[in-house]
Amino acid sequence: MTAPAALGTGAEPDPGPPADDSDDSDGSNDEGAHGMSPLGITAMIVAILVVAVGVFAIITHGFRTKTRVAYQVPAVFTLQPGQCFNSGQNDINLTLRPCSTPHEAEVFATFPVIGSSWPGDAALQAEAQSGCTARISRYLNPGLAATSLDQEYIYPDKVAWAGGVRVIICDVRSSDGPITGSVRQSS
Repeated sequence: MTAPAALGTGAEPDPGPPADDSDDSDGSNDEGAHGMSPLGITAMIVAILVVAVGVFAIITHGFRTKTRVAYQVPAVFTLQPGQCFNSGQNDINLTLRPCSTPHEAEVFATFPVIGSSWPGDAALQAEAQSGCTARISRYLNPGLAATSLDQEYIYPDKVAWAGGVRVIICDVRSSDGPITGSVRQSS
């Protein structure tokens, strides 16, 4: 007769993994060699692809050419008194001309518009009309006053205003066709 083994002495044999009574011979085990199901493997591949695309986008974004759009002030707003020009469409595109050659218009005054917020077309038009009318007599040759000269003005629209343009351009034109020579009074 043998004595029973004492419990907790560390001398007990390791029982080993529990016995598996399932039969794997029919291939019904859904786990791969590493214990991951086909759905888990697909999810892992999709996750890796998403991370790879994200990393690629972050890396290449820094190397793309950046396009910067800046407002360019139309040339008409850089005109100065005494300059003669031919205007293009909407008086925005222009060609400077010597006043001694035939030209459509001559600038007789420019003046700033005070304010930071857009005053509106009607307010700017009224300011341009009164400001140009007040300035023409100081510029125009008195001998030309009876001729067919028309006073006109150009003021900034809302886009130009947002771009920082705060100037009104006053010009004189002939309703009879091009002008040759300056309309400025002699000093």
